[in-house]
Amino acid sequence: MKIEIYDPAICCSTGVCGPSVDPELVRIQEVLRRIQKQAPAVQVQRSGLTSDPQAFVANSAVADLLKNEGPECLPLVFVDGELICKGSYPGNQQLQEILQRAGFELALNEKKINSRGCGSSCG
Repeated sequence: MKIEIYDPAICCSTGVCGPSVDPELVRIQEVLRRIQKQAPAVQVQRSGLTSDPQAFVANSAVADLLKNEGPECLPLVFVDGELICKGSYPGNQQLQEILQRAGFELALNEKKINSRGCGSSCG
């Protein structure tokens, strides 16, 4: 299984840099860390618009979305090539369900992580 995240132009993926902390970036970073720790077979690839623009060009679906909708469509999250979230990050529950369908049993919904959903643009 492969999770690909295409982040908007941000200073860092952790959310703890710059003048203010972004709790959503902190949450998704922690969830990805837990996925990699609990299920090393799951590949997680994260690309930032400012740090890795070539990744956005190399993926035709990402390039098309950026061309047609602009950077407002970011972040984009794909699982095994299928777009699962556009404009926000998936919630912990959504990621846990996707991983369970693929046979991975992980604990992602601990109280320590904000389990806010990713909004109406997630499938």
